Amino acid sequence: MAIRSVLIRPERVADYAEIGALNARAFDNRTGEPMVVALQRQRRVFDPELSLVAEIEGHIVGHVLFSPYRMRLLGQTVPTVNLAPIAVDPAYQNQGIGGQLIAEGHAVATSKGYTISILFGHTTYYPRFGYHTYAFGPSHLTLSAEASTVELLDTRGPTSEDVSALCELWQREEQGVDMALEPDHDLLDWLSPHPAIRASVYTRAGEVVGYTRIHQDEPTTPRVFLAHDADTARAMLATMVSKRAETPEVSFTLPLHPLSASAASLGHVESTPWEAGMAYELAPSPLPDYLAEVREKRRPAGRPIWPVAFDLS
Repeated sequence: MAIRSVLIRPERVADYAEIGALNARAFDNRTGEPMVVALQRQRRVFDPELSLVAEIEGHIVGHVLFSPYRMRLLGQTVPTVNLAPIAVDPAYQNQGIGGQLIAEGHAVATSKGYTISILFGHTTYYPRFGYHTYAFGPSHLTLSAEASTVELLDTRGPTSEDVSALCELWQREEQGVDMALEPDHDLLDWLSPHPAIRASVYTRAGEVVGYTRIHQDEPTTPRVFLAHDADTARAMLATMVSKRAETPEVSFTLPLHPLSASAASLGHVESTPWEAGMAYELAPSPLPDYLAEVREKRRPAGRPIWPVAFDLS
């Protein structure tokens, strides 16, 4: 039974510490979820009216964050929110507070013109609120590469001057991919907060032609891989191999999608929808048509690449 005396309201700056502690308690004293919230607040498009708290007798007992994005779907750019995280104090769980937060978040997001909410979460909980499972999932392409004398690219870290070129690169590679989340035009969208994840820009004659984000413990599995074209993708891989003195040939697993621009010229892409990848229609949108096409296997399931705020593991 829901608690009737719960006040749902937008967060205030004075709530930050209490919200952080609440998210830690709700997730076994992990710091990941509080850090996600803090990093999302740094985004230019962050909206505190979509960061809601549940309050009982002056104490915050629940929190949900809906982060705004522009998402590609069936060739359109769709105003979207991502529900993550949601937290309820362990002492107040199973009393309907999470559901109240979700319902109010949906109402606020709808009033602001957002048409879809997406999340990655518990497969029996969120469908209660109308979320459709198997809406998106991972995809990858495996490609072997070796150090080449034909073309190696220059590499360095991203700078503010690269942002426009990087956004154009994203548009070129990802604009056909369903569920792709467009990056903002800010440097922090291209720099990982995780010290073990390195962001690299690849240049040819001074022009930005590629970008990767790679965890040092997963050197052959980039988290993000954007290339100007298939030939550039091969040159990027050759450049990566050239920096690995211990082996002349390496097999890479690239997070490309069947509809990524360079994928068709590189090889077969494996794409599988996840049950936990969910979407909910807030207002009329392309989502029902998209879900029908995925369900009938007329279209591969979409693949969002989660922003840097989620680079915490």
